Amino acid sequence: MTCVAKGILVPHPKDISHVSIAGAKWILVIEKEATFQAILSSGLGESLLCDGIIVTAKGYPDIATRSFLRALTTPSSWNMFGSSNTFALVDYDPDGLGILSTYKYGSRALAHENTDLATGCIRWLGLNSSQVVQNQQVSHDQQRLITLSKRDRRRANQMLGDEVFREFGGESGWRRELQVMLILNLKAEIQICDSNVDGLSTWLQTQLQ
Repeated sequence: MTCVAKGILVPHPKDISHVSIAGAKWILVIEKEATFQAILSSGLGESLLCDGIIVTAKGYPDIATRSFLRALTTPSSWNMFGSSNTFALVDYDPDGLGILSTYKYGSRALAHENTDLATGCIRWLGLNSSQVVQNQQVSHDQQRLITLSKRDRRRANQMLGDEVFREFGGESGWRRELQVMLILNLKAEIQICDSNVDGLSTWLQTQLQ
């Protein structure tokens, strides 16, 4: 794998003859392009990107990003039968978990295509409630914690009824985090990890080890 410390548009797998992820220690999906750009511009951005591959779809993923990620993470002749640990970093809010769920299980709108677009191996790197509390305690910055809006609460309660988030669904940890979020009535953005001295890139290096 060649180290490229810059962003490129997500291509469709059909437009590439093959890829090699042999040198990638991990693949990381990030919710926001702003976070992606912040990592690129940080002092540790280049060394971090030389260890793995970072993908962003600027929020809820489109078909091209989901298709590319699935192809990238599914061993086949296209990716030279490579495989790598795959993680997602999203905001600590209902939409963050919704985005994670879309990557892993698919969307309602394209339910008939979810088998070909879902990345079932993806794991949640953050943000979760314990990480938010830990970073807030380090920074002593209450302003980085945001009160849930009425829409957030409505969305969270709706998600608790979805198959993935139900009491005996496939993701009990996700359900618990939604419940904690509602109890605390708080949410936080990925940027809270930049509130400590070491910054987001160093936090990511630690989490991805």
